[in-house]
Amino acid sequence: MDKRLRTSYDKQKNIPVPSERVFPMYALTGANGQLGRLVLQHLLMLVPADQIIATTRNPHRFDHFETRGIIVRHADFADPATLQAAFAGAKSLLIISTNDIGHRVEQHQAAIEAAALAGVRQIVYTSCPEASAHASSPIKQEHGLTESALAASSVAWTALRNHLYTEALPYIINSLRIGDQLLIPEGQGKPAWITREDCARTAAFVLAGKSHFSGPVDVTGPERLGLTDIAQRYSSISGHPLTARVLPEHEIIAQLIAKGVPAQVAAGAVGIASGVVHDTTSTVSTIVEQATGTPASPVDVVLRFLAAS
Repeated sequence: MDKRLRTSYDKQKNIPVPSERVFPMYALTGANGQLGRLVLQHLLMLVPADQIIATTRNPHRFDHFETRGIIVRHADFADPATLQAAFAGAKSLLIISTNDIGHRVEQHQAAIEAAALAGVRQIVYTSCPEASAHASSPIKQEHGLTESALAASSVAWTALRNHLYTEALPYIINSLRIGDQLLIPEGQGKPAWITREDCARTAAFVLAGKSHFSGPVDVTGPERLGLTDIAQRYSSISGHPLTARVLPEHEIIAQLIAKGVPAQVAAGAVGIASGVVHDTTSTVSTIVEQATGTPASPVDVVLRFLAAS
C-alpha cells in the first residue's frame, strides 16, 4: 500500500482500506521530455519529491528522478487504458501536449476524461497562441479543440499558451546565415519569444498551486522581435555584423543548396523561418512574472550563448 495514503478499516473484513491522501499530489505527463524534465526540476523546489507523480511512456528511463523520491508511473497517450491509474491520487495534473499531430486531440481528450475519473481537481495544459477550434492552422485548431474539451469537462483548468521558444533562434541563425547575411522569408511577424525554462517554471508554479489562472493565458517573453530585429540584436551582442536580407522562400532554399545544404534540410529550415515571419500574435504578457515572481528572460540570454559558442 502506498505509504502516502491514510488508512481506515473495513469492520466486516477487518482489513485496511485506503482513503484520502495525507498530502496533495501533483502529476504531469511527458515527464521524460525536454519541457517535462525542466518542470520537474522547478517543481522539486516547490513541493516535496514524494508529492510528485511523473508519468511517462518509458518509466525505466527515469531512474534519476525516481531515486529522488518522485513517484514514476507508466502513462501512454496511445493507450488510454493506462491513464486513469497513472493519474490516481493527483490533486493537480499538468498535461504536456503530445507531438502526435493529427491524433493528439483524441489523446488529450482521453487524458482529460481519465483525469476527471481519477478525481483530479485541476488540469494545467500546454497550449499555443491563438488556439481555436475554428483556426485554419492545424496546430492551433488541435490546441483549440483540446481547450474546448477542457472547458466542457468538470475540472478546473488553465491553458498555458506558450509562445515560440527562444531556443529555436540558434538553429534559425545557423541554418539561414550565409556570410554576414541572414536570409529570411518575406513577412512581418514579431513573436514574443519565450525560453523553455520560463515556460517550465511557470507551469511548475501553476501546477503546485502557487499561482492561479483560469482558462487560457499567454505565456510570453518581454518583447516582440522579428527576424530582422534578431539579426540586429545578435550583431550588437556578438560584435560581428549580421544583416537580414529578405528574399522569396525559393531563393533562400536555392542559396542554401548552393552552399551545400541538402534540399530537404534547406526546405525545413526555411519552413520554420516562414512560420516565424508569419506569426500573427501581438500579445506581450507578464504572466511569467505574475506566476513566479521573476520576469521572463529576454532573447539576449540565448543570443549571448550563441555568440560565445
